[in-house]
Formats: sequence, C-alpha cells, structure tokens
Amino acid sequence: MSHGIVDVFAFQEALLMEAVFGIALLAMTWMGFRRWLQYKEKIGRLIAEQTAERTAQYGAQMERVEARLKSVEQIVTDGGAPAAVPIDALGTNSLPTPSLPRRSPPQ
Repeated sequence: MSHGIVDVFAFQEALLMEAVFGIALLAMTWMGFRRWLQYKEKIGRLIAEQTAERTAQYGAQMERVEARLKSVEQIVTDGGAPAAVPIDALGTNSLPTPSLPRRSPPQ
C-alpha cells in the first residue's frame, strides 16, 4: 500500500486532535471528581459536628434526669411523709422539651 504524504499527515493530525480531546476530557473528569470528593468531605464534617452537638445536648439532659432521679430516690428512702415539699421543689426545675421540627398539616 502506498500512501501519499498528504494522507500520512492527515492521519497524524487526526490522531493529535483525538489525543488533545481525550486529555481534555480526562482533565475535566478529574476536576469534577476532585470537586465531588471535596463536597463529600465537607458534608461529612458537617454531619460529624451536628452529631457531636446532639451528643453533648443529650449528655447534659441525661445528667439532669439522673440528678432528679437521685433526688427522688433519696426522698423515697429517707421517709415518705414530708416528701411532698421536696418533690414539688423538683417540679420547678423541669427539663426542657426537645425542639422538634413541626410538620404543617396537609392541605
């Protein structure tokens, strides 16, 4: 097979163009993948922060509940007759209710 010099250069030019487009496509894919990874890392950090905050809130709430339970146990074990006054005093230190998102009624 005898190819003319024009055919050889045309083939090389086509290969060069395909290589350039292939490299550009790989670069865009790599940049998109890196951006997706950064997004996933950011979301992971936010979720971890929220989880730590909720854990701290629940821990503090459980400490208050345990303190109140210990007070009630102490009142009950010491004698039940004058227990109304200390139990009423415990009622003034009520636990905060957790704020849950409210759902709007369906329309």
